[in-house]
Amino acid sequence: KMQNFNTITQSVYSVNNQTNLEEHKEAYNLTSDAWAGFKQWSEAGRKVSKGAKGCKIFMVCDKKITTKSGVEDTKKVLKALYVFNIEHTEEIK
Repeated sequence: KMQNFNTITQSVYSVNNQTNLEEHKEAYNLTSDAWAGFKQWSEAGRKVSKGAKGCKIFMVCDKKITTKSGVEDTKKVLKALYVFNIEHTEEIK
């Protein structure tokens, strides 16, 4: 069972993202299920290793919009971002 998760937020990735992450792990011989974004790793005291390749995932986010009548609103948008496996990071010394 695929259990890839964001190590910072502890949320488990969606089925589609799990597939991308599993393929990435296979391609780069990774075994860990722990992932996070570049900035998230840095805030957690780790840095992404030089030359490491991130894995593209998709996330649904709320985007602020202004309707034609001038009303502030939000709409759901699909955003692509990259996450890095913990094995592609090192502790910041």
